[in-house]
Amino acid sequence: MKLMKPFDPLYCICESNFSLKTSKHYEGVFTQGSGYLHIRGSFEEGLEGANQNEEYMRLPANVTIEKPRHPISKWGTYVPGITGIHPLLKEEIVNLPYVLFFKLFANGNPLDMSSSRISNYQRMLDMRDGLLYREFDWEVDDNTTVKCEFTRFVSLARKNLVVQMMNFKVLKGKCELNLISGIDEKVKTNGYNHFASVAKKLTDRDCNVELVTDNNDIVLMASRTFSDTVEFKDNGSNDQVASVVLNENESISVNKLSAVMTSKDETGRLSKDTSLNPLNENTCLNFDILRQQLDDAEKKFEQLYSEHELCWNARWERSGVEIEGDDRAQLAVNFSIYHMLRAANPDNSKVAVCAKGFAGEAYFGHFFWDTEIYLMPFFIYTNPDTAKALAEFRINTLDGAKRNAEKYGYNGAKYPWESSVTGDEQCPNWQYADHEVHINADVVFGLWHYYSATEEEDFLVKAAPVFVETARYWISRVEFRSDGSINLNGVMGPDEYTCFSNNNAYTNMMVSWALKKTVEVVKHIKETNENAYSLLKITDEEIQLFNEVAQKLPVLTLDNKVILQCEGFDRFEELDFEKVWTDRKRPLGQFVSQEKCYRSKALKQADVLMLPFLFPNYLNQEELAANYDYYFKYTTHDSSLSSIVHSILCCRMGRIQDAYDLFVKSLDIDLSEDKAGAAEGIHIANCGGIWQAIVFGFAGMLPCYESGQVSFNPRLPESWKSLKFNIVYRGENYRVHVLPGKSTVERRS
Repeated sequence: MKLMKPFDPLYCICESNFSLKTSKHYEGVFTQGSGYLHIRGSFEEGLEGANQNEEYMRLPANVTIEKPRHPISKWGTYVPGITGIHPLLKEEIVNLPYVLFFKLFANGNPLDMSSSRISNYQRMLDMRDGLLYREFDWEVDDNTTVKCEFTRFVSLARKNLVVQMMNFKVLKGKCELNLISGIDEKVKTNGYNHFASVAKKLTDRDCNVELVTDNNDIVLMASRTFSDTVEFKDNGSNDQVASVVLNENESISVNKLSAVMTSKDETGRLSKDTSLNPLNENTCLNFDILRQQLDDAEKKFEQLYSEHELCWNARWERSGVEIEGDDRAQLAVNFSIYHMLRAANPDNSKVAVCAKGFAGEAYFGHFFWDTEIYLMPFFIYTNPDTAKALAEFRINTLDGAKRNAEKYGYNGAKYPWESSVTGDEQCPNWQYADHEVHINADVVFGLWHYYSATEEEDFLVKAAPVFVETARYWISRVEFRSDGSINLNGVMGPDEYTCFSNNNAYTNMMVSWALKKTVEVVKHIKETNENAYSLLKITDEEIQLFNEVAQKLPVLTLDNKVILQCEGFDRFEELDFEKVWTDRKRPLGQFVSQEKCYRSKALKQADVLMLPFLFPNYLNQEELAANYDYYFKYTTHDSSLSSIVHSILCCRMGRIQDAYDLFVKSLDIDLSEDKAGAAEGIHIANCGGIWQAIVFGFAGMLPCYESGQVSFNPRLPESWKSLKFNIVYRGENYRVHVLPGKSTVERRS
């Protein structure tokens, strides 16, 4: 099997020294996936002292300041859509059995990176093809040294398949190697056991695991380990074992294939028979299918990598960005694109991309406004099929949104602040679940953005009920006063350090925009598709009310220049940041109580400034500068979503050095080893923001809903000599080449 492209420092992330302090961080950074299946970059053999089966009760908390458990290592194997029910955290993605499991003993000593004597260590993720490679020399004892190599990838061509290759060579002495391979089913999710039932068995050459989650999802997993040198056999505990004695300069190669199938899959529902005793009589899954997949993969083992590589090449061809003059930015944007391409699945509109990019369980695998505001633009302009799947997820979960509205006593549909696969609210913290209602308008914004970019009439017809039902929610949610004014009270805007606010500017503006778009969509469908219009069951009175609320929702200002974040924001208390925030490496929320944040001029992230971020034509240059300067001094950037928004706005104001400094701050969120920001998973929304900073910020592209044609106003950082990328714009493919002060756009076939 041909592996390992020539090393490219702009596409390869390397760990040259192993440290327990950063091991969990690199597990997040090195996450691999195919959209269907995702696995954190943990060691195959695990780490001593990192118990993956620990049970504890994780409590609802502010994730920004929560202290996570498992400081050394946390395995993670996730299939988006496979969920369990937590007694406090609601529905969450399930951490599945660990298919990478592979233990190595040399002369009776177990390999453990935290205690074994290791030299010449290197671990590398090649983002061009998602290949993770690890090599080191293991000094087993004074007389024995073994060179170890581990290589693996999650196939992008066969999305439920994991390929592992191990090679061990004795560099010094004589060594007896004992190998144990299989699937470790003893794992927990956030300290909780979501396996209602689990069975593990060796059948023929395969280790099989069948489980049912406490949400009645069924998962089948099978792994097969093989070698030309030794035969793997049952050790009596349903793992596969092999032993071999190697003399100096002798080596052994071992391969392992694993495949996963679930009850949520569209394929594989062929038989009610299983190779194990059925754990659920209604299961339509079959281990024979997995066995056949492993048979085919083993037979075609030498071509598995090449077909996988072809898939990655095609994705990079559509999505790649080239920055000349800034290697740091180039590596970071490649990192961002890699994780977005890995995390999203264009073949499944029943799930979105979770806040941690399926690289950790900090946010329980839930879907936020990240989808519409931060991620979809990348896919809309590079991979429209993936963008469509993400947009259709909201259409598919409309019923859940309607249930949410009903529970709160409102009409229409209320999309959840934190969504799982059904669209029902999953946020365990009432402050956000009850009040961060701008998500409803964000969803409509995302649907309209996709339609504007593609002009797909069939899609708009499918999306129309979302426009109408969310509009009905707003009509029942706003306050109609006797003086004829209309207000939206008791909300939390994007700034989560301000709660229970009235007439939040971002929320009101987005609601007004969404209501106007709803009227526009309804009129368009009435004119073009009479049958679809009749199914909406909308009245002229409703349309009139949508218009009225859209016109009357206030956006308050201070001195007719600065948009007030909410009613009375100018009278909020001033915080002495220098006095209370003594360590800027930690969030302000660790120094100031949530209660005090709620009544102070302290922003977690951009709020009012989200409006010119989304709508570049909303404010003129003078207005933008006034609002930026007013709010920036109060903004803590405690959210990973914040710096990149300010960077883009600085680009539009011509403050290029400020734009670049904020951009660099965003680059470090996941990549900085010192910050170890990826330990609990990837900040996937920031990944989308980094791409937007390049295309909408430094290249100055206007989004399609703001412009009828491809348009650029570039303002490159001083060190950038050129910028190149591809985009898809209303069905046409373009190659964009940006130089300082000018750009060229060419159509591609």
